[in-house]
This record gives sequence, structure tokens and C-alpha cells, in this order.
Amino acid sequence: MSDRTYEILFIADPNLGEPEVDALTTVVQGYAEKEGGRIAKVEKWGKKRLAYVVKKQREGNYVLMVADGGAAMVKEVERRMRVTDGVLRFITVRVDEDLAKAERKKGQRAVEEAKRKARGVGRPAPAEPQEEVEL
Repeated sequence: MSDRTYEILFIADPNLGEPEVDALTTVVQGYAEKEGGRIAKVEKWGKKRLAYVVKKQREGNYVLMVADGGAAMVKEVERRMRVTDGVLRFITVRVDEDLAKAERKKGQRAVEEAKRKARGVGRPAPAEPQEEVEL
């Protein structure tokens, strides 16, 4: 079975400085790579206000990682993040099916557009105004 693509978003403690958030991100990346996962992208979104208080914090440092791997990798990364100091919350979402659907739709639209152009059918021409005839 091929690897699947996951987005792992975690919120780090707002009291951590930039170097500590970088170190925490490296630790989480290490968890995934140790389980055979491959990190495709890491985005640091910075400090943002939370919708509600989490562990007595109103803000958090957001980090998004896109990882390719199996279910065992996700399970282990989540298990380790639960006990890692500095991680307030996390969520993992499988996105490979959504990306594949979007690509299929994009391809279908391109084919339909090409067919329409080949037939010469596009948007209907605007109707010309009718002259008023007086009697």
C-alpha cells in the first residue's frame, strides 16, 4: 500500500521563543521520520489568538506539517505529541483523497472546456435590442 498524505497541525505554547518552537518542530519531524514518514513541507504560521482558552493559554504558535506515511506513523506521532511538553493541541487530517478529487475535477473541467471550444459553443451571444415599432 502506498503512503498517504497527512496534514499535522499543532499549537505550541505561546511562552516558547522562536528557537524553542523551531526545536519542537524538529522533534515532531523526527517522530514522523523515525516511523518511516517523509516531511514534504513545514509552515510556521506564527503566534495567533485561540478561539477559546486551552491549558490556561489564550494564544499559541501554529505549525503545519505535510507528511507522507502510513497509519502507523500517524498513530506514533500523535502518541508522542500527547506527552510532549510545549504542545497544547494537535490535529492530523488525511488530505490525499481530497487532493486527488480536486485534480480529477480540474481535469474534467479542462476536457469539457476543450469540447465546448471545439464545437464553437460558449456563452450565448448577448441578445440584440429589438426596435420598437410604432403604429
